[in-house]
Amino acid sequence: MKRLLMLCLAASVLPMAASAFAAGPHDMECMECHSTHYAKGDYAVGVQPLYADNPARTRVSAKIVNVDALCLGCHNEEEGILPVNMHTTHPTGVTPTYTKVPRELLKDGVFSCVSCHNPHPSNANYKYLILPTEEGANMGSFCAKCHPNQSDPESVAASQTLPLTTDGPGATIVKVKPAPAQ
Repeated sequence: MKRLLMLCLAASVLPMAASAFAAGPHDMECMECHSTHYAKGDYAVGVQPLYADNPARTRVSAKIVNVDALCLGCHNEEEGILPVNMHTTHPTGVTPTYTKVPRELLKDGVFSCVSCHNPHPSNANYKYLILPTEEGANMGSFCAKCHPNQSDPESVAASQTLPLTTDGPGATIVKVKPAPAQ
């Protein structure tokens, strides 16, 4: 009887503790993306990408698959929350050939949203980036980790602000030298 009582208590208290811990700036809980009963992959991802049963009730392009489709379920350029325009932002779903992306940042050898972003609430970095950038002021150094040939110390240190970017008004971008001719 004591074991049953402990099991019932744990089953009712643990979800509340996880919810309190997990709720972050997205104002979301674990169950928004993860599900034990409807898992779609190795990480108990509960959102069905590319269909209308995702949290934002949006559809994404059929060309965008896997973790990118999960991210774009909420950040869809047409009707999402803080939309990402896939025509003007960093490419995803590609195998890097001209950059030196560290292997541990690639998922199955492919560049994806999680190559640069960790969406979990425990990540306090600017825009959920995997490395700290001092609230976006140090983006040049961040980008140079994978694009050393397109950057030099001067251009990495110099940045400019554009009024219209995929990250909203005032986002910091880095000035880079053109890639060397091949």
